[in-house]
Amino acid sequence: MILCQNLLVFKFQKITGVKKYTQDFYGKEKWRNFKENLPHQQLPFSKRNWGHSNHSLCSYQGKLKPSIANQLVTSFVPEDGKILDPFSGVGTIPFEAALNGIESFGIDISVPAFYISSAKVSSHNPKDCYRYINLLSDYIKSNKCTRKELIEVKRFGFNKTISEYYEKQTLKELLLARRFISEQYPKTPSEMLVVSALLHILHGNRPYALSRRSHPIVPYAPQGEFIYKKLIEKLANKVERTLNNELPLNFKSGRIFNQDINTIWPQEINNLDAIITSPPFFDSTRFYQANWLRIWFAGWSEKDFKHQINSFIEEKQKKSFDVYEGIFRQSRERLKNGGVMVLHLGKSNKCDMAEELKKLSKRWFKTADLFDESVAHCESHGIRDKGTVTSHQYLILI
Repeated sequence: MILCQNLLVFKFQKITGVKKYTQDFYGKEKWRNFKENLPHQQLPFSKRNWGHSNHSLCSYQGKLKPSIANQLVTSFVPEDGKILDPFSGVGTIPFEAALNGIESFGIDISVPAFYISSAKVSSHNPKDCYRYINLLSDYIKSNKCTRKELIEVKRFGFNKTISEYYEKQTLKELLLARRFISEQYPKTPSEMLVVSALLHILHGNRPYALSRRSHPIVPYAPQGEFIYKKLIEKLANKVERTLNNELPLNFKSGRIFNQDINTIWPQEINNLDAIITSPPFFDSTRFYQANWLRIWFAGWSEKDFKHQINSFIEEKQKKSFDVYEGIFRQSRERLKNGGVMVLHLGKSNKCDMAEELKKLSKRWFKTADLFDESVAHCESHGIRDKGTVTSHQYLILI
């Protein structure tokens, strides 16, 4: 192409009549009821397994309680509204929005979380699910593990090596399934449902799990006998159970994006009524470590656990909360006039996360409210390390 030069001249013009922020926002009265009555701590929302069964598509450390997600979504988003969760994790907030007929978007850097959340916010075709399972079954029957794969699982692991989690034949089937997914990357929500189901059965303490006795949320060091468990059989059963979970008639499929939150968000994410999210709590559980076995299965190698972790917000925010500046800027750009941003945060003795983000957000938002809730009532789900969080915080920005 022929090169040319252009001169751009920018002139400053003072804008008058700018609309001032007010304390009013959609759902203000519902939010007052939330603070006064804490409905997620009352029946029926306080039940351990409250919510749609697909919230349990795959156990995952760090998942927000569905009852809290429900209350936030129904409080701050109109029935025909549009919502984004930029730290969507396994899709608890977008899924609650979809269940209530609300258009939802999510963003997450974790590949396993992307699979799981994409599967949750979509309706599925059983034929597509079983077609993908059959492809996987054929692949396992017609291929063998490489020497490199077998050496890796005997060497790599956090509490125990991967090979110590599984019976010998089950381990080989698992390694072939891992390779299959890297070659036949799941492209549709139905295929992602199959992968999500497989992620769920990777470890646990019930008969559905492929591993020796461990924990369904965090892969604690396995115990007990090495028993052969057929991967395809366990996977098909889990997929069938999930497909039998009916969705409400007003269910509205959402869209999840797998990317770094600090890069430019997709253009489809625009004109939002609300951004509701729960970023990684400061100085709390490391998602990549607590979910290491599922992250490994989704493609990470031993080297990735040493280097890729530096791209996670939970690591970046330890150095500076300035990493949230781009998030606040893009949030302001994508919200419609009158839109609201709600952050569910964790307060610890080391850091008042809400106060830090409140100061940082001033360039783009005004703080409408900041509410602290004790976490003394929270369940441990049998997990020994619950982190250092002393209270949950709700930061409301307009």
